[in-house]
Amino acid sequence: MRSIINAFSEHGTFVQPDTLEYILAKDDPEEFTSFLTRELKEYPLVLTLDQIKNIEQATKIEKIPQLSKDSIEKKKIQSKMLSTLYGGELQPETSPDENEIEYSETDEDNQVGMSNEETNEVSKLQLIEIRKVGGRKPKSREYDSEIRIIKDVTGNSTCEGTTKDFAKLFVNRYDVLRKLLRKQRREMANVVPINRIKKSGVKEIQIVGIIDEVRTTQNGHRLIEIEDETGSFASIALKNNREAFQMANEIVLDEVVGIKGQLSKNGDLLVIQNIIFPDVSIQKERHKSDVPICAAFLSDIHLGSKEFMEKQWQAFLRWINGEIGNSRQRDVAGKIKYLVIPGDVVDGIGIYPNQDKELLIMDLYKQYEALADQLRLIPDHISIVMQPGNHDAVRPAEPQPTFEREIQDLFSGKDITFVGNPCYFSLHGVEILSYHGQSLLDFATNIQRLRYNEPVEIMKVMLKKHHLAPSYGGYTPLAPEHLDYMVIDKVPDIFVTGHVHLAMIGEYRGVTLINASSWQDQTSYQKMLNFIPDPAKLPIADLRTGNVTMMDFSKKSF
Repeated sequence: MRSIINAFSEHGTFVQPDTLEYILAKDDPEEFTSFLTRELKEYPLVLTLDQIKNIEQATKIEKIPQLSKDSIEKKKIQSKMLSTLYGGELQPETSPDENEIEYSETDEDNQVGMSNEETNEVSKLQLIEIRKVGGRKPKSREYDSEIRIIKDVTGNSTCEGTTKDFAKLFVNRYDVLRKLLRKQRREMANVVPINRIKKSGVKEIQIVGIIDEVRTTQNGHRLIEIEDETGSFASIALKNNREAFQMANEIVLDEVVGIKGQLSKNGDLLVIQNIIFPDVSIQKERHKSDVPICAAFLSDIHLGSKEFMEKQWQAFLRWINGEIGNSRQRDVAGKIKYLVIPGDVVDGIGIYPNQDKELLIMDLYKQYEALADQLRLIPDHISIVMQPGNHDAVRPAEPQPTFEREIQDLFSGKDITFVGNPCYFSLHGVEILSYHGQSLLDFATNIQRLRYNEPVEIMKVMLKKHHLAPSYGGYTPLAPEHLDYMVIDKVPDIFVTGHVHLAMIGEYRGVTLINASSWQDQTSYQKMLNFIPDPAKLPIADLRTGNVTMMDFSKKSF
């Protein structure tokens, strides 16, 4: 997999995740990659699936050569790599028995269901009739919405994809994180420019720069090339320095870090003593609402998919309208003032090969129309914040500006604030960083200890690095905006992601971490990887206390 990405990266070309999946699905992915690199007349910034199909059609490829023994071994290695990332063994011909699927333990008082009917049955998408509950007076209705956008690329995108744009992006990233490192970390009080390392005359060298290269030497040490505006320098984390070596294993390309070390005897290497990440201050002050209201996080709806969990969705709608649930559950529903939707609101069209076979709604705009109809069943006193993901009808490169006006107009009559991905905003003074989360796979690929099915652990690393997607040329296509909107220059109270279809809650140095589940059942691709999602869960944050609970609509309880 990495060799295929590198083959295109050498020419400055991104490979989109769905494009990579298509290449890996070939009998001999490396041979097919060689074919593409030969046939490409010009190397685009982003290699799309349509471009590959056009090349295939133009050359009338009928058959790719059969697998050789070497190719079979490479295929096994690729499969092993994918299964390791996803936390399971690759099983392409079988899927887990429904009765064997394990769910994380959830408070039984937070389980809401519709009936004893089969909840996984796919039916034609319908609008349910919400029964008005007499005498119901939701507490959140008493308060007006207070939504403030703090940082969003929407309306501020200026890039054209030129070399100058990329230069401005990386200069901005370096400047912001360098200032943050020097301001917040005592270890970086005496930073020197790289071109003055040999002339500094001090025993302990402190530098800040962008990572240009990371590799393991023949002797097992980690060699790191770091650069600033004055030049570049090689540094090395020796394997017998356990702490420095461990931190070196968590470095990714293009991130900004600080390094403390000493010059080697011949002066051509900086021997690393410590690596300093921007990180989150332990003394971070948390913002809280002064009124008793909640925000719920509803990610990855994937409306339009045959695997959309209609019964569970209907249970959610009935519950949030106070129609079902016990007294405690209805009380929680009545406190919800905000609904945050972090991307992949519909399943989209042409996102991955043969997606049309898994679609219930084949027209993209009809998917959005159907979603708008469903969201109109949300109580009017609840304000919605909606952002796109990689399945939505926006540009694939991040940061993603929000939906075009043509799509927004489909949701007319509903209180929806459309934002980009990522977006930093506040709800009643509580500051939230919402990011769909495509780069979770990049982190899981590049840092050995991280797993794709443990998104909260990856989110902690993002906060530690103060960046959502530092590596250019990975799974996450990055747009060269003049400001780096992927930098976490302001630490939030709540950090929420989606994308991986898991429901998880965590905490890091006072920041609440939420991965916001999904409303799509296990897909064919997930079955191939034996990846078991945790859908139909709803994380709910109390904005006054900071506590987070999880409502479970995945099981039958009524």
